[in-house]
Amino acid sequence: SGSNRMGDSSDDIGGAVRRANEAWNSAFNRGDAAAVAALYKDNATVLPPTHAVVKGTAAIRDFWQGLITAGFKEHDIEMIDAEADGDLAFATGKWSANGPGDAEMVQRFEAP
Repeated sequence: SGSNRMGDSSDDIGGAVRRANEAWNSAFNRGDAAAVAALYKDNATVLPPTHAVVKGTAAIRDFWQGLITAGFKEHDIEMIDAEADGDLAFATGKWSANGPGDAEMVQRFEAP
C-alpha cells in the first residue's frame, strides 16, 4: 500500500517529524530566522492566525525574524501524532512559546 511509504512505519515517521520539529525549535530559539526559513520549501506558505498569509522563503524568514525581534523565545512544538501517505507526512501537535505580554511581562502562548 502507499500508506507510510516514507519510512514504512509510524515510528519512523514520528521520529522524522520529531527531528524536524527539534531542528525548527533549535533554529528559532537561537534567534536564527534564516535557518528557520531554510526548513521550508521555496514555495511554502505560512498561515499565521493573526497575520496575513506569508509566502516564499524571504517572506517566511522576515515573518519569523519579526517574532524573534519582538521577544518571542522558548518555542516548542510537542508532537501528538504523525502519519504519512506516500511522500506526504502530516502531524498534529501543540505549539507554545514565551513572548511579550501585558505590562511588559513575559507571557506563555499556547495553541492546542
